[in-house]
Amino acid sequence: MDLSKRNRRALFGLVFILLFIAVLPRVVNALYTSEVPRVSFTKLKEAHKELVAIKKEKKKSKKRNSTSKFKKLTQKLDPNEFLLDDWMRMGLSKKQADIVLNFSVRGLKSNDDLKKIFVFPEKLFDLIKDSLVYPVEKDYQLSKDRSEEKPILKLVVEINSATQVDLEKIPGIGPYFANKIIEYRIKLGGFVSKNQLLEIWKFDTEKLSSIDKYIILDDSFISKINVNSISFDDLKDHPYFSYKVANSIVKMREVSGSYENVNEIGKSMLINDELLDKLTPYISIK
Repeated sequence: MDLSKRNRRALFGLVFILLFIAVLPRVVNALYTSEVPRVSFTKLKEAHKELVAIKKEKKKSKKRNSTSKFKKLTQKLDPNEFLLDDWMRMGLSKKQADIVLNFSVRGLKSNDDLKKIFVFPEKLFDLIKDSLVYPVEKDYQLSKDRSEEKPILKLVVEINSATQVDLEKIPGIGPYFANKIIEYRIKLGGFVSKNQLLEIWKFDTEKLSSIDKYIILDDSFISKINVNSISFDDLKDHPYFSYKVANSIVKMREVSGSYENVNEIGKSMLINDELLDKLTPYISIK
């Protein structure tokens, strides 16, 4: 049967639509294809190793942090001289430091005494044990009737000429205080009174009382300041001459000429009798 021209067109149109419908899904899939990820066993193994390494590093970091709060000592010191703040700076809590201080009041004679304190961390002990020094115990000998023991005081130290080694031999004076005594002695020009040791940071009356029998003073070692020639900058560096006092002494010298008597510096409005008595041992006019 012959199809009319109109029917042929309709048939061709229908075939075209059917072909379009059949081809369209394939075209769409081709345009929007997403690749299925492929998992490499080698890469998976490497990722697992990295994860394990990260976990190990975290554990090491925690371990480091647990010990980093404890601080080493930079020099040899006597733990009997430590204050609450000193122990806390090394990593102890306030409660731990209080307990350690209670024990140190009785006197720590060795590392064994320190280690016996139940709250003292072993890690801190290992850090500082080689930097601790302790007072030398007194030697004793029996009296003739052997009924009692008497201490023999083996040393007396002249603190205006003593070296650090000499000072460290005094019971209760470790490297810290020996160094501080020498530093302050240099700044002063020497000690004229044992009580001047109390002007040293952390040096208290109890410590002075405990070492008093071991020390003497020789004022011939005093270095005096010539107020007629010393500069303002050098004078103000002395512990007893403040900026204003040093300035007034130099200004009076510039205006009135050289001092003829040590007591003439007392003409300064800034120097009262008490301060003059304190300064006099350290000044001269020639």
